[in-house]
Amino acid sequence: MPYPYTSILELEIEEIDWRRWQRLVNTVADMFNAPATFINQANLKGIEVIIASEKPETHYQPGSVDLDTNIYCHHVVKNSSELYVRDAKLDPQWCNNPEYTEDNYVSYLGLPISWPDGSIFGTLCVLDTKVTDYPETYINALGVIKEVIDSDLRHLYKENQLLTLSYTDPLTQIYNRRGFEDLLISTQDLAQRLNRQLILLYFDLDHFKEANDNFGHEIGDDILKIFAKTLKMNSRSCDLVARWGGDEFLVLIHAENERCVELFNHRMDEHLSDCPLKPDIKYSFGYAVIKPGEASDLESLLKVADEYMYQNKLAKKSHP
Repeated sequence: MPYPYTSILELEIEEIDWRRWQRLVNTVADMFNAPATFINQANLKGIEVIIASEKPETHYQPGSVDLDTNIYCHHVVKNSSELYVRDAKLDPQWCNNPEYTEDNYVSYLGLPISWPDGSIFGTLCVLDTKVTDYPETYINALGVIKEVIDSDLRHLYKENQLLTLSYTDPLTQIYNRRGFEDLLISTQDLAQRLNRQLILLYFDLDHFKEANDNFGHEIGDDILKIFAKTLKMNSRSCDLVARWGGDEFLVLIHAENERCVELFNHRMDEHLSDCPLKPDIKYSFGYAVIKPGEASDLESLLKVADEYMYQNKLAKKSHP
């Protein structure tokens, strides 16, 4: 069962401190007194070893892969949750697991490592040839180390996304047009290298001119600031949020599928409905999907998103 991401070992990723990852893995192996510890990635090859503990008893090395067989890590990735097998021989589901049957790894503790959008990158895991009963403090410590790796993956997307005065809209304190255009290039390039999908969301406030005319520019500014704050609140740290101009906003999200658009707008509606400001803040939206491997310039993406938004506005007029 291939996973939809490119192997990180095949890419020139300078933003990751590979030596630190190696030290973390070696430290975990020493702390658990275990013969094998790994950082694995779930990618097009299957479960691939990215970093392996440097012990003579460690059977698998970086680059080792497994596509379909019943191994421990597949269960962590599939369920997005921790897995602790103290003694594999007590559970029949591992009777055809080659890690147990061939390499005698009877104990397994694995935690999911996450991409910035919450999808699973892979696992941090400890394997042992003897039955184990790790104390809770050890499992918690492994969780802290996993968070360090999660943070490094977030850094892949944040390293070129520092807010500067030239990139910031002074009213809403989110990216301006220039900032979005510049950062889109680096974000899209990295997503292409990692074989990840992006979605461009395009928002336009409804009846904003009337609100300005009827309630004054101060209220109009408050509407813009609250809407920008709500966009930011509902975005992840790896997403780009910008005021495109006037009452138009853009958000670039890392998304597994188009259902993420529905979820994003549902969160927006929930937060805006709680806003005490009058008049109520309403908006129309459109979106465009940026698939891995597709050359998509911003102008063509905005054209697709704008057409979707136009249909969105028409639907509102026919069903007010």
